Amino acid sequence: MKVKLIDHKGIIVGDHNIDNSISSYPLNLPLIHQNVVAFHANQRQGTHKTKTRAEVRGGGRKPHAQKGTGRARSGSIRNPINRGGGITFGPSPRSYRKGLNKKMKLNALLSTIAYKINEKKLFVLKDFTNSKKFNKTKDALNLLNGLKLDKHSLLILDGADKKSILSTSNIPNTSSLSSDLINAPAIARSEYIIITEKGLNNLIEKRLNKKLNIKISKTNKQTKAKEEIDA
Repeated sequence: MKVKLIDHKGIIVGDHNIDNSISSYPLNLPLIHQNVVAFHANQRQGTHKTKTRAEVRGGGRKPHAQKGTGRARSGSIRNPINRGGGITFGPSPRSYRKGLNKKMKLNALLSTIAYKINEKKLFVLKDFTNSKKFNKTKDALNLLNGLKLDKHSLLILDGADKKSILSTSNIPNTSSLSSDLINAPAIARSEYIIITEKGLNNLIEKRLNKKLNIKISKTNKQTKAKEEIDA
């Protein structure tokens, strides 16, 4: 399947062919939801804690006589109904971790990528060279404005130098990751995906090929080598 190939200014310069086995991968919404829930649950520290009546300081003496005062019977000023007392059924430290095996994560990743391809919301960015890169935040903004992307965008900038990556760090509604760290929740959170040719090849070779046997054409590698020599 063909997706739009763009340069560092956001100008469409052609098409990039993506293997049909990726674009035709079935959409599995329950699995994506399970992956997103597990991802956010695993970010929780679970260090919340309240004290029970056994842990609150004080309350050693009986606050008033058992009978004759007209008040309710009470053995401690630290019982849960009094101010400063213990908390009933309060939170205690625990782990919120949810397990998800590698096959499920990979299937969710493939499903989200296929959805973005079919919705025309994935763009392939030509690899960075010395003459074609982001020197300032303004350059990265020109890319987003050229494509008219008004919602959250995920940038996968494999092959870019540190300066180009840092230029995207303070742009609102954008985030950047490497192809090694990309996951289904990050793609599901973003409306648009912009990935470099090198990032796409790394993603296919190192991760997607565990599920799909995809051959990367030699022509792409030859054109990359020529561009690097020209730069």
